[in-house]
Amino acid sequence: MKITKVTAALFLAALALAGTVSANQIKSVIAVDFLHVEVVMKEALPQEELTPDSQEWLKDPPFVFSGGVKMTGMPVKEDVRGYDNTYRIPVNGLDEDTIYTVSYRGEKKKTFKTYETEKEMSDRYKNRYGDYF
Repeated sequence: MKITKVTAALFLAALALAGTVSANQIKSVIAVDFLHVEVVMKEALPQEELTPDSQEWLKDPPFVFSGGVKMTGMPVKEDVRGYDNTYRIPVNGLDEDTIYTVSYRGEKKKTFKTYETEKEMSDRYKNRYGDYF
C-alpha cells in the first residue's frame, strides 16, 4: 500500500485530534466514613456504570484505590447543591489516619486522607459542604 503525503497528513491530524479528547477525571475526593468515598467528577459517569444490575464493575472496576481498598458496589449519584457529578462509592474498608489514592479508568490519581475517628471524618465532610447539613 502506497502512502501519499495527503494520507500521512490526514493520519497525523487524526492523531492530534485524538490526543486532545480528554477522558473523564476526578475533580475532588473525600472519605465520607470508613466504608464510603465520595468523588466529584469532571463529567457525569456513563449510565452503565450506575446500573445496579450490572456486574461489569467486578471484572473491570472504574475506580481503582491504593492500599488494597476495593469497590464493594456501584457508585451512587448524590444530589449535592453546587457539586454536580458527585458520586458515593462503597468500599471494603479504610484504615484510620491513612493517605490513599484513587483513579478513574487509569486517569490521573487523586489523593485523600482518612482521620482517626468517625466523628472527625464526619465533621470534615460536613465542613466541606457548609450549611448544606
